[in-house]
Amino acid sequence: MNFEKLSDIIKYYQTYHLTKYKYTYRLALLAPFDDYPLSTLRRADVKKWALQRQQQVSNATVNKEIAFCRAAINRASTDFEVTLNNPFTNVKYIESDTIPNYLTYQEYERLLSASLEFDNTDLHDFIILLVMTGCRQSEVLTLKWANVHLDKHQFIVRNTLSKSRRTMYKYLNDSAYQVLKNRLANKQGDYVFTNPKTGENIKSFNKGWQLCKKRAGINCRMHDLRHTYASWLVQKGVPIYTVKELLGHGDISSTQRYAHLDYSTKLQAVDLIG
Repeated sequence: MNFEKLSDIIKYYQTYHLTKYKYTYRLALLAPFDDYPLSTLRRADVKKWALQRQQQVSNATVNKEIAFCRAAINRASTDFEVTLNNPFTNVKYIESDTIPNYLTYQEYERLLSASLEFDNTDLHDFIILLVMTGCRQSEVLTLKWANVHLDKHQFIVRNTLSKSRRTMYKYLNDSAYQVLKNRLANKQGDYVFTNPKTGENIKSFNKGWQLCKKRAGINCRMHDLRHTYASWLVQKGVPIYTVKELLGHGDISSTQRYAHLDYSTKLQAVDLIG
């Protein structure tokens, strides 16, 4: 087996050692390294990549991806009894961000206004869907019209495309419903966000996102839009278990980090004895 490039190792690892979901999920994360010979990759390259990833996903996710790459190279070394350069070894994990960052309603409106100033209606709609459904970027980018049911005010995230590996039903409030209704009227392909040049789904909004948040004067990651959804729900008094189900968390501990935002319920509780 030829392991000249890191992508060769990843494809081997994904094919023979991972589930279909993980195969789909990990395909894009190593794009910056696709043309790098494995022998030339250095720890400094990995650290630079990790810093860039921090602007897109949570610190915990970056740590998982570092561990994934390290494990893939180690597995290939073991399976084929060869010594391979592993620049992911001894890369220090990033401290996890335990308190999620989220937008205020005013910041959210500024982001939407900024996206329209660039005449980027796709990004505008994408931001609304992330904030109003709590979906991950990949779940919306890969969403097909076949899985959208406007009559039921919901869409389906199939288990092969969800991080939890469960089929999830996402519920549409009026804002999310209107976005999908308008996009359906101007449908360009099988995907909600179709690239008209290729017929495939749009792969990323990162470039437009960077311009948009700079114009809006807001320092946040796109993943913070998911945090915003959860935070707003908790602040409105939605029970933490319901938030867990809406987010698709497999474990309530992942949702507990939003619990400190439930001011009103806690104030009402202490007032009972005051």
